[in-house]
Parts: sequence; structure tokens; C-alpha cells
Amino acid sequence: MSLSSSVYLAFLLVAVAGYRLSGGVRRFHIPAILFFSFAFYSAWNPVYCLPLIVTALLDFNTARYVSRRRGRRAARIALAADIAANLCILGLFKYFNFMADNTAGIASAIGFEIPSVPFRVVFGVGISFYTFQSMSYVIDVHRGDAEPARGFFDYLAFVAFFPTLLAGPITRASVLLPQIERPSPPITAEEGGRALFLIALGFVKKLVVADYLAVNLVNRVFDLPGMFSSAEILAGVYAYAVQIYCDFSGYSDIAIGSALLLGIALKDNFNAPYRAKDLPEFWRRWHISLSTWLRDYLFFSLPGNRSRKWAPYFNTLITFALGGLWHGASWTFLAWGVLHGGGLAVARFVESRKPRGRGIPVVPAWRQATGVIVTFHFVCLTWIFFRCESLEGALGILQGLGRTSFSTANITWPIVALTVAGLSLQWLPEKVYPALQQRFAALPSPVQCALLAATAVAVVRVSGASVSQFIYFNF
Repeated sequence: MSLSSSVYLAFLLVAVAGYRLSGGVRRFHIPAILFFSFAFYSAWNPVYCLPLIVTALLDFNTARYVSRRRGRRAARIALAADIAANLCILGLFKYFNFMADNTAGIASAIGFEIPSVPFRVVFGVGISFYTFQSMSYVIDVHRGDAEPARGFFDYLAFVAFFPTLLAGPITRASVLLPQIERPSPPITAEEGGRALFLIALGFVKKLVVADYLAVNLVNRVFDLPGMFSSAEILAGVYAYAVQIYCDFSGYSDIAIGSALLLGIALKDNFNAPYRAKDLPEFWRRWHISLSTWLRDYLFFSLPGNRSRKWAPYFNTLITFALGGLWHGASWTFLAWGVLHGGGLAVARFVESRKPRGRGIPVVPAWRQATGVIVTFHFVCLTWIFFRCESLEGALGILQGLGRTSFSTANITWPIVALTVAGLSLQWLPEKVYPALQQRFAALPSPVQCALLAATAVAVVRVSGASVSQFIYFNF
């Protein structure tokens, strides 16, 4: 059940009605969340529920054990064992096939024959997101930053919460768990208007922009780069930058809006990332929940950040290399992570060489503009590895760009308009979206319904039958 489908909207309507009918009674609202979350997840594959329940059982009981022995050696051992177990579960359901295939290939290259594994492991959609979210809960309890959940079913509802289950945002227990444990108050007109606005915006981003660009240019260019000129390939790379932003931020908008209809507030996951003036700022604006997770739970946990001068640079590289592999079992994701880790390490080194003076230095406008252009094109370069399924495919895109051939036969005006609009809208003042949400919420309900219906008709007419899965559902 994709969040961009009409089936999901019908499911959401039933889920919100069922949750609200639970009437603010704790013994009913937790079962309601669990029922609708597992119904949603089972619609993909009932088998997916098994590793989720095992993860929740493991982390819930480990957190309770750790909280009673906080500061002791036994707690540290239990935490380490819990992290190892979580990574083993994640590795089994996400990386087993990749490791088995590459092990057999390497062995064959050096003259050994290893029998192929006679089975394949089913990839669990959303397992990367709920594993990181659940692990962070145990770590927070161990650090004293969070208290254990009151009961297992409360915790299971936190892990399985359907708006965030498949692709985040990765939400800390300190933010989400207290909201799940207490029955939500009646939703206000302002909250309802904001929720509907976000859901509608997410559908427009996904179906009107992201899917149109994917079907009409991006997929063709990345599948058969030899059939396109350098100009068309470059347009395809730019279009993919807009596609992945609209695809993932559109999902985040729908997820945040869906949660808000249930009375649960989630933090924003994107903040105009392509207006970033350097790579560190890009990662403060892109996939915020993952970048902060990697910083707080991985980078700061690596040794030597304060005691050795070289350690922060090396640890940044390691952090983003692992972050790349988190996205998927592929050498291209590793290359994407290493490129970003290396870029961040260079940016950190350059920043460390600047003279320390008083106050915040004034950066000339031309230098800021140069920083935006360079950062955007570096990000676009790395998107090539992120999008391609193999290093050979990425090399084919780079070779196509290097041919410097020119033809615009496949670059239509809607593609240009959507690509330019997707980039230009990120330069709107930050107050524009909140203002639009407030104005929408202030409209009478019939007007809201009419606008939503018009949006739905427009989305259906533009997208047609070409509706693809959210990109981050694969991770």
C-alpha cells in the first residue's frame, strides 16, 4: 500500500476515524494504533511483521534491563549485544543476498568455487528506518536521555507507527513515544488544515513532479545513457536531483500530515537543501532525521574525535561510508557515501584553517552564490552513483557527460519547467509555507474540500497511470 495511492487515502480515513473513536481511552487507543499499523504493514507482506516484532521485543527488554543497571559494566555489555543483534537482523534481511553474491564472485575470481546459496532472503520494506529508530531508543535509555516505555505494546506502537514505518522520518523516542502513550486530544481546525495541506503538497510533489520527471526523462537517461547526448544526460541528472527531493520530501509531507491527523506532531525532515552554501549545510537541510542520527549515534561514538587531530576527518568518512551502505547493499551506495564523507572531511579541514576572529565574518554575496553552485553540482555528481545500480552504469553516465555532444530532442518544455520550478521553489522565503498552511486552515471546510478535490483531479490528470513507488521504500 503506497502512500501515494488512493487506497492509502481511504485507509488513512478509516484509521483516523477508528483512532478517534477510541475516545481518548488509553486501553483502546494503543490497540487502535497497533491494529492499523500492522494492517498497513501486512498489506505489503505479512512476513515483514516478524522481524519488526523481534526487534521491538529485543530492544524493549534490553532498555528495561539497561535502565536498572545504568552506569554498570553489565549495562554496557547488554547495549553492545543489543546493537550487534539489531545489526545482525538488519544484515540478514537487507544485506544477505548482496554478501552471498559478492562472496561467490570473489571466490570464483581467485579460483575457488563456492556453491551458490539455494535461497534468497526477502527484503523487509522499512527495516532500515525502524531498526535505527528502535536502536536509538535503547541508546538513549542507556545514556539517561530517555525513560523506558511503560509497557511493551506502547513501545511496539512506537516502532510500528505506520506513517513513519516505511521511510521515516526517523523519530527519537523522546519525541514520539510520549505522544503515543497518552491519548491525543481532539484535533483543532488549524492542525487539521495543516495536515491536509501537507498531504496534498506531498501528492503534488510525488505525482506531478517526481514521477513525471522519472518517466519522461530520468529513467530513460540512466537506463540507456548511450542513446542520449551529453546535454540530455546533464538535464537528466538535474531532473533526478529534483525528482529525489520531491519524491522523498513528498513522502515526508504525507507522513507528517498523516501523523498530525492522529494528533501526533513530527519534526520536519527537509529544509530547502539545494540552497545550501556548503556540504555541511546541505546535510543540515537534507534528510535531517538521518543526518542527525548518524551524527549523534555513530560519529560521536567513534574514538579519537577530541584526542587526535586526524580522527574527526577519518570518522566523518567512516560515518558516511556506513550511511551510504545503510541506503542499500550496493557498491554505488558505498561510493556515494565515501564521496560525501570525503567532501565533508575536506570542508571541515578548510573551516579549521580559517583564522579565528571576533564575531561572524561577512561573506560576500558572490562567494555565497559560488558556494551554492559548487555544492549543488557536487551533490548532483554524487546522485549519479546513488541512482545507478552499478559502478559500470555510473561510469556510463560520466562518459556520456564527457562526450560533450549536444541535442535537446528529449528535453521537453514540461521537463524544463518542472526542473526549474523544483529548484526555484527552494528559494522561497521560509515563512511562505507556514503562511499558506495558515491561510488554508482558515478557509471554510467546503472551500478546503473543493481545493483538495481540484488538486486531486489535477494530480490524476497529470500523473495518469505512471505512478511509481517512493524511492526510499527500497532502503
